[in-house]
Amino acid sequence: MRRSTRPLFTRGLLATGGGVALLASLLVPASQAAVPGETAPPPAAVTTAETTPAVSPMAQTGPRNIIKRLSDTYIKSTDTADHSQEHLLHVGTPDNGVTKYRSFMRFDVAKLRGAPIKSASLRVYNSFVSDCAAKAGMSVEPVSQAWDQSTITWANQPAVVAGRTHEFGLGHPTCPDVPNKTNPAASNGIYRIDVTDWVTGWADGTLPNHGVRFSAQETGSSGYKDFCSMNPVSTDYACHAAYNAPTLEVEFNERHTPIVTGNSYGPTYPNNYPTAHAALEFFDSTKPSVWPGSGPYQRWIPDAYHSVLDTTLKGDTWAGGTSHKLRPGGVYGEGDVLVTGDGASGFVGVIPYPSLAGYHWAINVGAGDLHGVELLDDGNVLVAFASRKLNGSTTVSGGLALYSKAQGTPGSWNATPAQQVSLGEAHEVVYDAAAKAVWAVGGKELVKYPYVAGRLDTANAQAFPLPKQWVKNTDGTYRDAEAWGHDLSPVYGNPDRLWVGTNGGIIQFSKSAAAPCYTDKARWPLGKYVTGTAVSRWCNDFTNEPTINSRPMIKSIGNDPRTGTAASICAQSCSEQPDVNNYTSPYIRFITTATENAESLGSASSADRHYRATWAVPAYQ
Repeated sequence: MRRSTRPLFTRGLLATGGGVALLASLLVPASQAAVPGETAPPPAAVTTAETTPAVSPMAQTGPRNIIKRLSDTYIKSTDTADHSQEHLLHVGTPDNGVTKYRSFMRFDVAKLRGAPIKSASLRVYNSFVSDCAAKAGMSVEPVSQAWDQSTITWANQPAVVAGRTHEFGLGHPTCPDVPNKTNPAASNGIYRIDVTDWVTGWADGTLPNHGVRFSAQETGSSGYKDFCSMNPVSTDYACHAAYNAPTLEVEFNERHTPIVTGNSYGPTYPNNYPTAHAALEFFDSTKPSVWPGSGPYQRWIPDAYHSVLDTTLKGDTWAGGTSHKLRPGGVYGEGDVLVTGDGASGFVGVIPYPSLAGYHWAINVGAGDLHGVELLDDGNVLVAFASRKLNGSTTVSGGLALYSKAQGTPGSWNATPAQQVSLGEAHEVVYDAAAKAVWAVGGKELVKYPYVAGRLDTANAQAFPLPKQWVKNTDGTYRDAEAWGHDLSPVYGNPDRLWVGTNGGIIQFSKSAAAPCYTDKARWPLGKYVTGTAVSRWCNDFTNEPTINSRPMIKSIGNDPRTGTAASICAQSCSEQPDVNNYTSPYIRFITTATENAESLGSASSADRHYRATWAVPAYQ
């Protein structure tokens, strides 16, 4: 989170949009003001690629999320006790109908109202079954009447909705169940039930939301099951994990790529559960104007609730995450992963996605100056440090540290780098899987390192100086100053391009330098800084370039492959961020081909603190 070299500012206007009241001023550096005699041609369009993988919002039940667990319990035909605080839910009969059990659970899906729901599953964990091969029937049905988890009994149990039954077998095809503590989603006790029509009805109000009932054949059978309840206990071999509690998984607003951003401000949660804490937040990009009311659809913290049980990995200083990307699972199996690092605590992890429970790989690199992380296709992880002296350097502050796949093994991690490379003010890294190369941005340059046999090939590295800024001195004179690189990300839809965010502004970089792409000399970087062959490397021919590149102090920049919309964050006296939190902002700005909007996130509070925002795209380019 680099200190700034302050440019001269002039004042303009910031458009409003999405129904949210926004700041009314836009600060523009003098280095981006028009230069007499230089005009720019119309900007070229950004190429988007529908074939680039992306994900849709998928919310899971959780105390920090938009879908909430409300209550669950079981009832017993032979007693009237309150079973709502127990860690197991019983279903069926262990004694041929002498004693019968049914279970109930309920969820709040009100914040999904109006969102097109593609699919919804009820996920439960089957922790016991009386007979693995039992053929007796079992069913789950929506409940038609209200009930209270503390007072419901066999005698006063509510009715169910007719004609809405989902049936499945009582047995367990792969039992006994084997819980996986570091990757709960891989446990064989997980069972999912399609409840799309119910959740859609609950959300739009066409089906009363009184939850669901589980029951099984209660005569002529001794079939019996246990599920984990909403009350995990540390002493249970499977039901200690919050992931194994009854959970709704809902994919909605299909084809609207989510936004992922760390928030180092920990808002207060209802009833202080869980305790307020910084979090990595997932937002639906469909309509940012609703964010202040809805909040993120999902939050993640590397804590016991999310099955990160090794407290040595993160300590108490985790601050929401400094760098975060979705990537193909690759060597970690099917599915995608979230790779994230946090400068405040030093936590670096590769987290299963979309479960966001447990981890495939994690280490702690020490607190202070981590700014970027990347997962390589062999399972190794690369970390960018802004100020740490690496590789024995006494002159260069900052660099890259490579950690092997083996070093992050759950239960046996080691944070001694397998390789260290010096790069001044290193802030972010991106892996180019097609070229087998790593791109890294530092304070003064963008560097390409071939990646060969699990190591960075420094002997054949190529460095490209960042275009400088033109800044005002305190005495009114001007000088050249370094750009100070902050962010680096793929231009999705154009595999030849990278986004580069700096203190000076936003620009793209052409890997091939196949043709001139520097077309707008009127804004940063000025023509005096982009000459010769550099006009084919540093590109500002993208759609709506004057709008995108209208602010300094850029901490984050990237685009959605589905729509071409760009999202960026700036800080340190840029357009919408005063000098309250130097390196973060409560705003993300969205720039389309025609308009731009800045939206307040989360609690709609100026206390929200976001450093980077990334599109949830599990692809390298």
